[in-house]
Amino acid sequence: MEGADLKTEEEESDTEEQKSIGAPAFPNLSELLNRFDSLPAELQQAMLFQMLKRSNTGTLQFVASTILPSLKVDFLGKLPYELGLKVVGYLDAQSACRSARVSKRWRKVVDSDAKVWKNLFDLAGFQLIEEDRMVLNAFEQKPTHADQSDEQRTRLNYGSSEPGGSTAKIDLQVPIPGLNAPLDPRDSLEAVAKHSYKYLYRRHHIIRRNWMRGRCSSISFEGHSECVVTCLQFDSDKIVSGTEDFDIHIYDTKTGSLRKKLQAHNGGVWALQYYGNTLVTGSTDRTVRIWDIQQGVNTHTFRGHSSTVRCLQILIPTNVNPDPEGEPVMEPPYPIIVTGSRDSTLRVWKLPAADDPRYPPESSESNEVQTVPNPYYLRSLMGHAHSVRAIAAYGNTVVSGSYDCTVRVWNVMTGECKWRLEGHTQKVYSVVIDKDRNRCISGSMDCSVRIWSLKHGTCIYALEGHSSLVGLLSLTPNHLVSAAADATLRVWDPDSGTCRNVLSTHTGAITCFQHDDQKVISGSETTLKMWDVRTGKFIRDLLVGLQHVWQVQFDDRRCVAAVQRRNATWFEVFDFGKEMDIPVKKDVHSSQHLGSASTTTAT
Repeated sequence: MEGADLKTEEEESDTEEQKSIGAPAFPNLSELLNRFDSLPAELQQAMLFQMLKRSNTGTLQFVASTILPSLKVDFLGKLPYELGLKVVGYLDAQSACRSARVSKRWRKVVDSDAKVWKNLFDLAGFQLIEEDRMVLNAFEQKPTHADQSDEQRTRLNYGSSEPGGSTAKIDLQVPIPGLNAPLDPRDSLEAVAKHSYKYLYRRHHIIRRNWMRGRCSSISFEGHSECVVTCLQFDSDKIVSGTEDFDIHIYDTKTGSLRKKLQAHNGGVWALQYYGNTLVTGSTDRTVRIWDIQQGVNTHTFRGHSSTVRCLQILIPTNVNPDPEGEPVMEPPYPIIVTGSRDSTLRVWKLPAADDPRYPPESSESNEVQTVPNPYYLRSLMGHAHSVRAIAAYGNTVVSGSYDCTVRVWNVMTGECKWRLEGHTQKVYSVVIDKDRNRCISGSMDCSVRIWSLKHGTCIYALEGHSSLVGLLSLTPNHLVSAAADATLRVWDPDSGTCRNVLSTHTGAITCFQHDDQKVISGSETTLKMWDVRTGKFIRDLLVGLQHVWQVQFDDRRCVAAVQRRNATWFEVFDFGKEMDIPVKKDVHSSQHLGSASTTTAT
């Protein structure tokens, strides 16, 4: 009786279970389940497959809702934190953004280590600019606001000390979750402050996308009457331009208003470069002049060249040790200026500091022949037999190209000529240094581009293809671009010297261009064009209907072009990142800026 009672209880239990799931009575369910358990795995799978085939949609949905949760494993959450970071380090940016939205645990792993987003930032080829450094400085400061996670935007108000005693006040809107998505209300100020590089990645990604889609704001303003703009440099604050009319103009980058006109040269200004508040200019009056940009005054005048100063470069101490983990090797030991002239020489000068005494002393300023020795003059580099047309420098190494058809390599601190590179048959118009491969590159009137070894002083490759003067060269780690009077630009592999693409829709000589690892901006006679440097594909015309394109320069978010239109000189400023703008109140001259100034191809 006891066994019968137990059997009855089991059967009643099975019956109740069947009723609870809405199934008809099946007295042998327990026996069936026991027999199923004893079947081989292959037969179990076959049996389940046949049962599922015979089930209606409701039953399938019930099965799916029952088994799917048991198949999901939070592998990132189960791993130790350090291993989780290793996994996240293999994700691309889009995958990392999606992963951060899976759960709070995943978000913590993805966003807590700045190295993850810094590596993605570097891999994308982005570079820190002045505004980025302000952002990084802001994120380093402890937030003072309460968590505002219920807002669509999280604002950080902060102040950071700037050189010169000024204070930067920035109102920063920080979008977080995805590359193109709006801010998630779940993003707290604490989370934002932990991964500034994620914000910077998103910012640069949007600006790069705007470049490719042509989304920008622009301003246009008239410049130096109708004179040729011979040289140009700019940053987010100012545009500095030199012309053949003897003057240097300084404009506001955002508004185009003329801030200052620097007047002291007695000839056309053919070369300029600034670093911080110090501007260096070279002229047909044979002088090199140093200016205080903020005050707009000429503080130093260097004489010594006997003909036009055609090119110049400021050299700031740089770590030239190729081993990033090794002891820094700084070259040159202090800031210097190298100038090249039509008198066939190069001269090396010490770059005056802000508190250095003026030269010449005010009492002798009017004397053409300076009787007081110049304490800033270091040495002359002599050896060329004709005009020095172009220079490039890195560390203590200076490369010069001359109308004597040679390229020379100098040690700027000793004055030693390390190599005299011969091979071009006509004038050399352009040179660049490839510091990563220990090479230099030259372009010539003989239509060729030559790649030279700085270690051995030999020609590695002679690049043929252009049919006229190669007047301009530009190099990034992955692309060498040459521009010629034959109306084409060519993109070369800097490793092998092979030609990847020919950019050939211009109708006249290329007068100016610049490129990075995404795009080429080039000017020729009537148009300013944009290309994809990776594919060689023409993207769009930025400007048309011009008389001349004198200069073009761009940075991360802006492009500045000096052109001639309606017999007057105009400046065009395109801003591809205005939507990501950061309002800043600071001393506009306090930050350091350094870049090679653009120069014209005229002889």
